[in-house]
Amino acid sequence: MDGVPMKELSVSPKAAVLFKPQISKQGENLAHDEPYIIRDGSYREVVIHTAEHVHHFRPENLGFGDYFYRGEQWRVIRSYFDPAYTHNTGLAMLPAFHKEVAKWLNTLKNDSLRAGVGRLVVHVPTSCKVLTLRVIPQSFYGEAYDDDASLGLFLHYGINGLLYLQAYVKLDRVSQLQAQALKYAKGFAIPAEHAFKGVQPDNAMSMEQYLQTIDEMLFTNIEVTGSILTFMLTQLAKHQDFQQRLYEEIVAQKAEEGFNVRNYVTQQTTLLHYLTLESVRLRPATWFSAPECITIDKVIGRYKLPARTPVVIDVRRLNTNALTWGPDATEFRPERFASLSPNEYRYGYMRFGVVSGKCLGKHMADILMKVALITILEQYRIEEVEMNIGVKDGDLAFIKRK
Repeated sequence: MDGVPMKELSVSPKAAVLFKPQISKQGENLAHDEPYIIRDGSYREVVIHTAEHVHHFRPENLGFGDYFYRGEQWRVIRSYFDPAYTHNTGLAMLPAFHKEVAKWLNTLKNDSLRAGVGRLVVHVPTSCKVLTLRVIPQSFYGEAYDDDASLGLFLHYGINGLLYLQAYVKLDRVSQLQAQALKYAKGFAIPAEHAFKGVQPDNAMSMEQYLQTIDEMLFTNIEVTGSILTFMLTQLAKHQDFQQRLYEEIVAQKAEEGFNVRNYVTQQTTLLHYLTLESVRLRPATWFSAPECITIDKVIGRYKLPARTPVVIDVRRLNTNALTWGPDATEFRPERFASLSPNEYRYGYMRFGVVSGKCLGKHMADILMKVALITILEQYRIEEVEMNIGVKDGDLAFIKRK
């Protein structure tokens, strides 16, 4: 508006995919508090990153309601997948989640790098990915996945690097997964078969759209949920006082007459809930939101953006902006949410995405992480491991509780 051009950051296509945290920091160093442009070849997107920017950009319902609007076709696709991923469906998976987490904990005794009396040294990034690799596909393929050991083996060897493969290779692998699962799905009422009706017989979506949605729903969620769970355990190891208070809360909850884990994981005023909020705030599910082209001219900051300008949100910077979160915005302090009303961070916090574009497995991921933390902390205290020969980044000690 004042004639000053918006600053521009050029990135390579590879960097745009692989180095998003670094791009976020480069953009911050370049433009400081102002919006800026990311250029990838001839394609350009405007990046916003403060609650004020988002408020000026605001969607029609004054929240994030239509931010990820993808059109009628996307809503049709979601209508086939969403029934498997409602909040109530996620809660119904609680017993299965608990069973799988308990099984995973038992396998840690065998897979641990170094085991001693009452002590395991675990490479948490790998172990958490193994857990999500087992549980998240099961939520979609049900017994068909559980009964087929080779399917789990295929995923185990196919997941590494899957997020960054060329699209046609990725879809080929997802197609193999789908065909193998449905082969064993006969007689099971599983979400995969219900969603597949959108392809056949309804012809509401193409096979490619179906497979792309599975890719987003399964493989992306495996990576994201495993990373957030790793972050949680790492922070608990670093913040022993909070870990102890969380453990005491879990014990107190379970000691209450008529305890129901379903009620506990749905409460929004617990340390357990605050931990999940804080962890996703500091380790977001996505570094940048999906782009949306604005439909009318808008003014953001001191810049006028014409209609059809693609805009993305830098989620890391939004979630750690001091104007929203205070001077300790980048520090781990879950209790901050006890004194904050959601209205206070309405435009300053993104978790899993929103409404039509939100992460398909949002509810599943939230419940799985809470069940995992309850089950782990009941049995183990998490500690950091002294760095010495044989110890690598990501190793944590699981100390058996007496």
